[in-house]
Amino acid sequence: MEQSTSLLEVKLKSIPRDSRNMLILSCPEPSLASVVSIEYVIDALKMEEIGAIKIGSISPVITVIEGVAKLPYRLFYKKDNNLVTIRQHVPIPPNAYKLFIEKILDWADENGITKVVCLTSIPALGDNETDNIYFVTEESHVQEFKSLGLVPLSEATLTGLEAEFLDAVLSRGTLTGALLLAESKLLTSINNLIKTGRIASSQDVLYILNQTVGRFGPDVSAAIKLIKGISLLTGINIPIDNLEDHAKKYAFLIEKNLEEYFKQPEKERVPTVL
Repeated sequence: MEQSTSLLEVKLKSIPRDSRNMLILSCPEPSLASVVSIEYVIDALKMEEIGAIKIGSISPVITVIEGVAKLPYRLFYKKDNNLVTIRQHVPIPPNAYKLFIEKILDWADENGITKVVCLTSIPALGDNETDNIYFVTEESHVQEFKSLGLVPLSEATLTGLEAEFLDAVLSRGTLTGALLLAESKLLTSINNLIKTGRIASSQDVLYILNQTVGRFGPDVSAAIKLIKGISLLTGINIPIDNLEDHAKKYAFLIEKNLEEYFKQPEKERVPTVL
């Protein structure tokens, strides 16, 4: 399949139509937990690359991991596990994201994919972080996700990429769409500093993130929860023994992710608990 517009050029192989096929992607956020979760699963399952998306509205970006050049927007497939994932090393600009997700969902429909799930992390919903893996989906599928051990997000207002994703997938009616969320210690700490007035500007947040994620790697504890969520959804046993070492390779991505994060209005950066 090949499609192109002034914004996107999509080159993806077809996959065997199977009602068990599932697509998992990330809604990148500053902890990088969702980005690293996807990347880890790609490597752990030795998934096959099946295509790429080029965004014409931004300058080319190539990430390099231990000498290997990697285009930021690539699709991978594991036939044995009926799983498709999307590598997103660099956040997609807001003006291109809606078109990006629509093109991906068009391809998913054409290839018999029945479930599309987006991963993200959030500050703690209560006083302390939990090991819960939260979800948001349409009403008719809530019990299905609960039966897997996932926890419904009680009350929240979702904006930004998460809202764009849910709006796109749920409005189709042909796909089961869901958002999977894990609480992040890093985002909780930053959120608390903002609430107490000890952080006054985005530059302060950038400094803290560079001193944590930039030096020590993405939020591994949140990534572990998201990978467990993928295991529950797919029935695949994904060992996490090497996740911490793996995550450290991606600390350098923090700058690009934060660049896009701080372009959003403050109220759109994280789900707001009502």
